[in-house]
Amino acid sequence: MSVLIKSAWIALLLMLCNPAFAEPEQLYLFRHSEKQTGSNPFLTEQGQARAEHLVSLVKTHPHITLYSSNYNRTLSTAAPLARYFNIKVITYNAADLTTLKNQLLAQTGVVVVIGHSNTTPQLASLLSNQTIENMDEGQYGHYYSLSRLEHGSYKANLRIMDF
Repeated sequence: MSVLIKSAWIALLLMLCNPAFAEPEQLYLFRHSEKQTGSNPFLTEQGQARAEHLVSLVKTHPHITLYSSNYNRTLSTAAPLARYFNIKVITYNAADLTTLKNQLLAQTGVVVVIGHSNTTPQLASLLSNQTIENMDEGQYGHYYSLSRLEHGSYKANLRIMDF
């Protein structure tokens, strides 16, 4: 094989492996489950049950990448998914959704993000370029499923948990 052909194959392989070409097939954006009171609360019993229910929504996928903001309520919501898939939770800064968007778009496969009532709709809007209504503070069962349409384009669908 000539040097030119080998070089072309190597360049092609590098392009295919380049994270700039990576995009998740599916994203799930969940708001944390019901929380106790306080400045950095854990989940209530109902919230723990809802967090366990999240597994049933994504367990059909063989592998996920899991993100959570670094708060007790979001980490506790992510914990059942982390256990089920035997993975670590990647924490993100909830105040910097643009950086999170870029991190998410560098992933492949299925990505799950656990956020908050204010950040979850904002992130869905950033990823889909759609206008997404704000989430009410009492809405724990609503989440977004984003499916890839074409390179860099996602369609956000509001879903309600059957729980």
